[in-house]
Amino acid sequence: MPKLKIKRNIGSLEKQEARAALVFVLPFFMGFLIFQFAPLFYAFFISFVDLNNFKPLNAVQWVGLSNYTAIWNDPIAISSYLKSFYYTLLYVPCLTVVGFIAAVLLNKHFYLKSFSRSLFLMPYVANIVAISMVFSLLFDPFGGVVNALLKGLGIVNPPLWFASSQMAIPTTAMVAVWLNFPFQMIVYLAALQGVSKDLYEAADMDGASKVTKLVRITLPIVSPTSFFLIITATIGSFQNFTIFNALTKGGPGTASRVSSLNIYEEAFSFNHYSYAAAQAIVLFLIIMVISVVQWGGQKKWVHY
Repeated sequence: MPKLKIKRNIGSLEKQEARAALVFVLPFFMGFLIFQFAPLFYAFFISFVDLNNFKPLNAVQWVGLSNYTAIWNDPIAISSYLKSFYYTLLYVPCLTVVGFIAAVLLNKHFYLKSFSRSLFLMPYVANIVAISMVFSLLFDPFGGVVNALLKGLGIVNPPLWFASSQMAIPTTAMVAVWLNFPFQMIVYLAALQGVSKDLYEAADMDGASKVTKLVRITLPIVSPTSFFLIITATIGSFQNFTIFNALTKGGPGTASRVSSLNIYEEAFSFNHYSYAAAQAIVLFLIIMVISVVQWGGQKKWVHY
């Protein structure tokens, strides 16, 4: 009989813990339904109707895949997706490498170590609009500090930076890397501190160089962290509206009009809500496919 009582008490405790867990999870779940799932479902729905200008809801008609087929006949839309890919190819590798190098440097023992870490975190907590204003002044092609220094070094025709159709996206990617690498650095720093020192000591006894220890010990052990940071950075790189809107506004012309900015312009400047929703769904599918490919490819280089 005592055993039955213990089992009943355990079962009752498990039910109480399950109810408590449900109470804690419910606010997030409700927020996800209201602010994430419902807008996604609504965008998916209006992408199949003709809500491309102001009209009463009873006048909205079902148009099927017309909004999606219109994308392939729109050179600006296709170009915006390609520009997003180009930005991602520049942004993600640079962000990962800079974050890792910063973490390796800050993982060493040196004077004012805590103060240095705080300085590295400042870009990540700064306001992006203020940062954009500062970099716009620094990279002003005619009176900026950067070009003044380059001219002082003997470069006659320095880059036009944000005002150049070739340099607008790379320059924006550079600013975005400076802005976001502290997050990568923090995560890498936590991963590096979890690497056993015994492995480095054994490598030192075998006469391994610093490069060998980095390639054979550090990188394989932190590879799960690298995978997490790469996949999140890739997803975030396609959600790049704020940085481009603050720095270039898609210019000069449409040289830096990435997909997120183009979707915004179609929806809120031209009132093409259904067309913009179709572009957003296509962007969502692109991100999902890339994430699936990355997830499948991790087996070849991620070591758990």
